[in-house]
Amino acid sequence: MFYIVEEEEKLQRLENLVKLGCYVDVISTNDQYHPKLTSTVAVYIRMNNSKHGFIIPINHDEGLNIDKDRVYQLLSKASKLYTLDKKNLLYHFNLQGAIDLSLVYSMTKYDRLEYSRETPTINHFYNKFRDFKNINQIIPITKLYESSEKVYDSIKEVIEFKIPDGFDFYNNTATNVFFLIEQTGLGIHYEAYKELFNPRDIKYNTVDNKVLTSYNLYNATSRPTNSFNSVNYAAIPKTPQHRKSFKPTNDYFVEFDFDGYHLRLLADQIDFSLSSESAHKQLARLYFGKEEISDEEYTQAKQINFQAIYGKIPEEHKDLEIFKQIQEYIDTMWASFNEAGYVCNPQSGKAFTKELKETHPAKLMNYMMQSLETSNNILILKEVLRYLKDKETKIALYTYDAILFDFSKKDGKETLNDIEKIMSQKNKYPVSFKYAKDLVL
Repeated sequence: MFYIVEEEEKLQRLENLVKLGCYVDVISTNDQYHPKLTSTVAVYIRMNNSKHGFIIPINHDEGLNIDKDRVYQLLSKASKLYTLDKKNLLYHFNLQGAIDLSLVYSMTKYDRLEYSRETPTINHFYNKFRDFKNINQIIPITKLYESSEKVYDSIKEVIEFKIPDGFDFYNNTATNVFFLIEQTGLGIHYEAYKELFNPRDIKYNTVDNKVLTSYNLYNATSRPTNSFNSVNYAAIPKTPQHRKSFKPTNDYFVEFDFDGYHLRLLADQIDFSLSSESAHKQLARLYFGKEEISDEEYTQAKQINFQAIYGKIPEEHKDLEIFKQIQEYIDTMWASFNEAGYVCNPQSGKAFTKELKETHPAKLMNYMMQSLETSNNILILKEVLRYLKDKETKIALYTYDAILFDFSKKDGKETLNDIEKIMSQKNKYPVSFKYAKDLVL
């Protein structure tokens, strides 16, 4: 078949074509498995505005397989390289310049790009050989090609989208940060985890008594979710039995939590000064007009703060200076949104436009705060990852206002002190930490 590229002469011709820009789709050994547990079977390439694509076999039973390094060399020549999921691509090829079309769509339409690889033949093989880890190696190469053609036809219009504001921050920095975090995994007690969490098939994302997680970056606010194989790792149940099914692969789990994180991020935006003491307690003193705050008053203050952050300022406290400033911030943002048609995250550049449906001031405030949380955390995570590069301690899990570490005592307590300094950003965002041999922290 002319569209199967197996000879050097054809590769050279294809290499000249990709210089003008192309789309790439990596076919792994099994679509159900975590990408870290797969290898590359073939690569589908389609030039912009071409009537058909090409497929290069790398490790397929039918193909005259091409060396993977040679395919990388070819792809690296592309002036523009589009792909469905850049983070997934990085598991196969370190192509940092790739443009993530799912991210383009998400940041433009505030929705998820929908597509399907299913065809009658693909479904037949997955139904009959679902336990075969390398299933895509035995599906006819022509059928893998048809599946990739089908996907391309359903998403090709996104290639013509204008690259949205803030795209580089998420396409480059965020994608690399979460790709690196995914390499660690979470230690588990295998049988307890399997029984309590009931994954679709535990083989899909477990290795060496570790479970691999997967961060989904394609959300309207940019805040990543983290679920894979029917398990939501961003919302692990609080019950002791669920939490005890996880164990560190080093010595301890250490969890660092930000204090009043959204409140402090908002205080940054309105230039309201907060000390390193509990942010909720500082505002509680304003609400209740006294120095000593009871546990009940502290809980009430947290509820008031939570409401205010999302644009519902309590009537009885609206004359406090901080709430006047918050209301002014909300009003200014809403006016800019209506006049200019968009507002941007001042840190990442991510824009919220009129494509965001059913928008109102409180919703816009909610989205902006989640976006600020995410962009700030991405920069912190990047710095922490760089610091831990040559250490045994690793980031095991990220959950919005907390970061979980798999800590090795070999790295010493100074490592924890340094992590605290990085996360707190010179005490701008104070953190506390807990440690344990499981997730009952």
